[in-house]
Formats: sequence, C-alpha cells, structure tokens
Amino acid sequence: MGKRFALICGGALAPAAAVAAGVWLIWFRPPYALADSPSADVTVKAEKSEYADVAETAEDVDTLVKVYVQRLKAGDAEGLARLAGPDFGQPGADARKFVREYADDAQGRVEATVVEGVVPYFNRVGLAYEKTGRRQELLLVKDDGHWWVALGDGDPAAGNGS
Repeated sequence: MGKRFALICGGALAPAAAVAAGVWLIWFRPPYALADSPSADVTVKAEKSEYADVAETAEDVDTLVKVYVQRLKAGDAEGLARLAGPDFGQPGADARKFVREYADDAQGRVEATVVEGVVPYFNRVGLAYEKTGRRQELLLVKDDGHWWVALGDGDPAAGNGS
C-alpha cells in the first residue's frame, strides 16, 4: 500500500510541478537576464534608511542594474534599449547616448546605491564607476510586476505601478 500511494502521489505531483514551472517561466520571470559575457563587477546596495522597503527594492532591482551595466560594458545600445519601461517609446537615442558616455566607465567596478523612493514604483539608483570616478543616476520604474529603466520618451506614471 505504501509503495502504491507513493507512486500515485509522485505521478500527481510531477504534472503539478511542471505546470507551476511553466507559470513561473511565463509570468514571473524577469524579461531580462545577464548574458554569458562580458562579466560585470556590480554591487547593488540600499541607501541607509529607516524604512525596510529600500533594502527590499535593492534586492528587487539587483538583476536589472547588473544587466544595465553589462549592456553598457558591451557597448550594446540595442540591448540597453530593451531594458526601457513598456510605457517608454523611442529608447534607442537614450541608450546610444548612455553607451557613448558610460561604456568605458563600466569596464571597472560599479557601486549601485538604491535611494529611498517617494513612490513605491519609482526609484532612483546612483551608479558610481570606480574606474573613472564618474557618477550616473538612473530612474527605475516598476510596471507590470517588473522593474525597468526609464529610457526614451514616456510617462513613468503611465503604468499602474503594480
């Protein structure tokens, strides 16, 4: 009886796990990911704050910031433009500008500091490029459950902030 019960449970759990994995891949997975190369030396941290949500936001935007720096380092303006929020049009010009201005800076170590936001779906991130000592400030926008870089023309508040 014990073996039969285990086989039945295992047989029922396998399809359920497959469905759960499919749902995650389609709906919850970020629409961007680090490429195999080049590697990017990025540390993302939260600004000191009395509010815990700053640290949570830093964790949420970690991958996006690393992908952003990696695309800069690679000189990949097209890949950078794909990080623009869904409510932003024509991100290519800003992406090319950022690649021209910061690609060399991104060759070294980068410290990213997530600043306390006024609105839960907008956050500023300060990037400090160790190699050159230059700084850049990005506005990140949360839309449809994912964080994006505000690039191009658009209204950051156009999404519902979910």
